[in-house]
Amino acid sequence: MQSSGQKQGAIPAKRSSHGLSRREMRASLLLPIGIIVAIWLVGLVVAAVVPTAVNFTTIISLTIALSLIVFLLYWTRGTNGRLRLLALLFALPALIGLTSGVTSGNLRPIIIGVALTFFLLVAQRFFSTPLSFRAAHAAFQRGDLDSALRLINKSIDARPTFWESHQLRALIRLAQLDFRRAEADAREAIAFGANAHQPLNTLGQIYLAQEQYAAAQQAYEQALALAPDSAIYQFYLGLCHFRQHQYRPAAENLAAATQGTLPTSRYDLRAYYYLGRSLDKLGDKKTAQEAYAAMPNFKDGLATLEEQLAHQPDYPHVARLRQDVAELKIVIGNR
Repeated sequence: MQSSGQKQGAIPAKRSSHGLSRREMRASLLLPIGIIVAIWLVGLVVAAVVPTAVNFTTIISLTIALSLIVFLLYWTRGTNGRLRLLALLFALPALIGLTSGVTSGNLRPIIIGVALTFFLLVAQRFFSTPLSFRAAHAAFQRGDLDSALRLINKSIDARPTFWESHQLRALIRLAQLDFRRAEADAREAIAFGANAHQPLNTLGQIYLAQEQYAAAQQAYEQALALAPDSAIYQFYLGLCHFRQHQYRPAAENLAAATQGTLPTSRYDLRAYYYLGRSLDKLGDKKTAQEAYAAMPNFKDGLATLEEQLAHQPDYPHVARLRQDVAELKIVIGNR
């Protein structure tokens, strides 16, 4: 729960919600450097093995382009053939621009190539999303579940392999407390979106609602494997452990969640509450009090949390949530 440089038992300061994670910073800093170093290494190899009579610029341009294509094929290895082909086609402008710009020392081809690739990706996303899915999502946001279900059924009939439609239908059926069908839809979304973590989150919510905490734990473990920096998944995994009286892994995951960026203050409020409860159960009273002491910083989330629970239907887990809110109000009142 603590890094090696932290004082044992201390609750570390929450990271700014505007900051990048260490992993994101490493990627943003090291990836460009790695590409530049790789290009120079390719240049050195080409210079060493290619006869001087051959045009050096042409050879290195082709070598860089082929290397990037090989990397792209490797990067998309988990997707189907159609998506890999589309990825290659859409990446061609960026590949050509990058190769031309690096070898000529001109930034303009790189900018034009990347802009064209970005435009193609946006256009493909827009035209590949069924209109009925957009309409269903809008109806779901309005709370019109019957219209949302009717529209999303049309979307699935039109594009059976579009995983987002199965994901949305799972959410609609979860809101209708149709747990059996919601689970089936979430599993369809997982099958069609092999690398998508969102359906696993939905599956976890379906199990949590039914108080099937071990199954929800498994879903969130899988979601975290795909999105390891997700604070919300760490929160829900910690909650699953807490409900099963597994207080040490609960405290570890909840502490990690408090250091990430949770969606709203009501999640921070609950994360510190469950963290304090877990630490209390582990006998670490001092650190538990530190967790409780952080809760007033997020008391603005209490009203929205109470309002949300007031409008929730009576599914099995909601009674526990309401009891938790009553108890955390007492904790905040004592601060």
